Amino acid sequence: MKKLFLIFNFSFLIFNFSEAQNFSDSINASINGAIDFLIHSQQQETIGSDYYKGEWPSYLTETETSIYMGNAGDSAYDSNCYSSLMVHNTLAEIVLSHPEYSQLLPALDLSLENIKSYKRGDGFAFWHVLPPAPWWHKKRFTKNPELYFGTRPNHYHYKGNALNKYANIYNDADDTSLGYLALLNSKKLKQHFHLSDTTTYTAFPDSLFSQWRNTRKVRRSNSFYNITYGYTKRTGAFLTWFNREPCFNPFGFLFPSKKKPNLPLRVNNVDCVVNCNVVRALHVFGLENTTGYNEACSFIADALANEKRCFRCGIYYPSDFSLHYFASAALLNGVTQLNDPVCNAIPFILSLQNPNGSWSDRFAQNDFHVTALCVNTLINSGIKSDAVLHSIETGIKFLLTNQQHNSSGIYWTGGVFFSAGEPLRFTHVWRSDAVTTALVIEALVHYKDLLLL
Repeated sequence: MKKLFLIFNFSFLIFNFSEAQNFSDSINASINGAIDFLIHSQQQETIGSDYYKGEWPSYLTETETSIYMGNAGDSAYDSNCYSSLMVHNTLAEIVLSHPEYSQLLPALDLSLENIKSYKRGDGFAFWHVLPPAPWWHKKRFTKNPELYFGTRPNHYHYKGNALNKYANIYNDADDTSLGYLALLNSKKLKQHFHLSDTTTYTAFPDSLFSQWRNTRKVRRSNSFYNITYGYTKRTGAFLTWFNREPCFNPFGFLFPSKKKPNLPLRVNNVDCVVNCNVVRALHVFGLENTTGYNEACSFIADALANEKRCFRCGIYYPSDFSLHYFASAALLNGVTQLNDPVCNAIPFILSLQNPNGSWSDRFAQNDFHVTALCVNTLINSGIKSDAVLHSIETGIKFLLTNQQHNSSGIYWTGGVFFSAGEPLRFTHVWRSDAVTTALVIEALVHYKDLLLL
């Protein structure tokens, strides 16, 4: 009887080891397949103003019919800095901590060149500076065309004159903070792999961020969005756009400038996710003493503590749990002021997990993206309780079960990673298979690290 019991236990251990090994092999195969997808789906050549070398595809999509914005389902390829930054920084930090994925280095070099093309002065722009859109030509454009150059989507058609003018926007704190982070990550990669580096690196413009903060001197009004959700105090946190709000005029938003950049709807918003990216970059560059750093951390902590506000404060990030993920990414990069706020939000995240291991929000086909955000947040928090580990495992299994295959490799259907802000937060959004797939790779790589502990 004792021998039978020992044989049974030994067989059970072999079965569990075999099952664990198969699961680990499945994760490795998914990571490598997803890396292949990102390498092969990256744009290899610049084609006019239609496609730019080094970028990954993203699509600007209208979810509801609007007179000037378009019809529900309208979608167009969109070249923008932010999608490249999201994929680049995610992959660069993976390679820095896991050199075995060095096959990504050529793709990262390619994407960095694309990112640098968005630099304007000390900041980075969301879109390229282009001539007036061909679907919006006016006779006056032909006389002095250089006066009407500005940022804009390269494929999506805005039907109203005001909207086309509003597309010409100022540099922003989001792209600028992550743009400098991409430059730093590239420098670290060159040093780590002993590669020659010809890039000229400029100092991080911390004074630019401290200049544009939520103070009465800079931000003269409270937008309808901020009033609605209770953001009426001058928090001192960082603003989204590098420019002062114009004087309050209830009808001023109807008349954007023709020849210079504009603030979207003339309002400079305070976005919690933007603040996460700024404090993350400031900390990595060793600039925690920058004016506004502590105020931004307090603003983020306040948003995380409120179960409704945490889904609303990301004006340009409509997917649920975006704040949680970006706050945890800042924590992972060393912003210790966010440790308690992130950890205190973990029970709330666990409570909203679906029985199949996923998380959901209001957007269709967004479960993969939101699940990747949540799994990464749980891992980044550093909490290793049974409940958290079980939640991570079921989330990973959901992602592995729903991976897609094509000739390029393995990918996950793109979720909503950005929006046009209020009042178009849920209707005018960006999707990208590459962004979602990069987030899933991050989750899988870090989950492998957990299995090895």
